[in-house]
Amino acid sequence: MRAYPLAVIAPRLGTLSETFVYRHMAELLPGRTAVVVRREEPHLEDLDIRFPCLVLGERQWSWQWLYRSGLYFFKLNTLSPVQVRVERYLRQHGVKIVLSEFLNASLKWLDVAQKLGIRFFAHAHGHDVSAVLREPGMTQRYRRLEAADGVITVSQHSRDKLVRIGLSGDNIHVVPCGTDVPETPRSRPRRASVRCLAVGRMVAKKAPMVTLEAFRQALRSNPDLRLDYVGGGEFFDDAREFVRTHGLHGQVTLHGSQPKSRVQKFMETADIFLQHSRTVPVSGDEEGIPVAILEAMANSLPVVSTRHAGIPEAVLEGATGYLVDEGDAETMASHVVGLANDYELRTRFGRKGWLRAKQHFSWESERDRLSDILGLGKLNDIPEGPAL
Repeated sequence: MRAYPLAVIAPRLGTLSETFVYRHMAELLPGRTAVVVRREEPHLEDLDIRFPCLVLGERQWSWQWLYRSGLYFFKLNTLSPVQVRVERYLRQHGVKIVLSEFLNASLKWLDVAQKLGIRFFAHAHGHDVSAVLREPGMTQRYRRLEAADGVITVSQHSRDKLVRIGLSGDNIHVVPCGTDVPETPRSRPRRASVRCLAVGRMVAKKAPMVTLEAFRQALRSNPDLRLDYVGGGEFFDDAREFVRTHGLHGQVTLHGSQPKSRVQKFMETADIFLQHSRTVPVSGDEEGIPVAILEAMANSLPVVSTRHAGIPEAVLEGATGYLVDEGDAETMASHVVGLANDYELRTRFGRKGWLRAKQHFSWESERDRLSDILGLGKLNDIPEGPAL
């Protein structure tokens, strides 16, 4: 059996909104990474799968089943059948380090790693350090991560939340997700029609209806604005009805979910990036640092977003973009108009955003930080198997 010293464990493979997870699998230690997922998503054809992958399946990973069996097997001080299956897989592939995506999906794999005596790191993102923390017993369960070799968060905001629930913070590392940053900033032509772009799933924490309302208000001052909105989700039909009701068919185009290559094309042709993230009142769901915002900065786009979660750690107010309070569509519209009417301001913000992305949010920066934290450089003495 070939040696695959790194294993990445995640709930899903092929989700359009979780390309950062796939990148950990494919590019963190290429040719030497084994993968475990609960299920595969429909967009696998967009990915280059060159690693061994254990798919556990939905039935085996039923949360209710795991909860009940977990209690039973915990009393016996042993592993559940799913954990045993993963333990066998990790042992067969010679895994030395595990990177587990999303904290709530990581706790059961910590037990497996401890039994095998291998290093274990849990990677937090957004939902798992916000809405999940409101679930009964999760605060106490998360404290078990003190025993992990490391916990990785994408923002200082997320790290602070974990410390507040009782983790010491000694093993918590802040590593923002990285993106591809061009060698030079993009130049854009001066034109009468200014194109705005929004990219993200149409779910509550991304507040798509507030974004649309802000854009509608901006149109009153500048009717030459155009908006491309990329993303599907539970509010897509509401968004379509909003466009119909307000007669915005000539100004707003809803594109639904699109592959990464298509999103990149929109980034290259846009002038302003919009995202109105907010905390969901009922569930408490929050962002980490939205990758789409980092991609926009990398593509020299000025950003208009919100003072939410880790976003202020990326977007510098008045330098790379503007931030507004959650729910404030009027101020958001005002900033969109200001940028639309000032080509030099858009260009200056965009170039400063590109420089900030290059210095702090590149994939190379994330890869190097994760490699250092996980100790991947120490794996060089393990023979490398040929790529699949």
